Amino acid sequence: MTGNETRTGRPPVHATAAKRKAAYRAAKARIDYTDSPEIVAKLHETAAELDCSVNELLRSMVRFAQTNRNWKQLGLFGARRNGELQ
Repeated sequence: MTGNETRTGRPPVHATAAKRKAAYRAAKARIDYTDSPEIVAKLHETAAELDCSVNELLRSMVRFAQTNRNWKQLGLFGARRNGELQ
């Protein structure tokens, strides 16, 4: 006997791995980002220099932009041509 037979431990929070994944995804919002290959290459280069993932880099950039600019008053960077931001 190892002595652990009578110990039940705490009950699992999620019954299955699928329920655990579903709970994680429900707590996180996902945004798909599309840009020119040059910009994406620069993001990968910057992420490599900082030793982080592109996802971590984008998250940090968005948080910085949200705290350091009043987007409602100042609007978007760049100009729109044919309905697209350049």
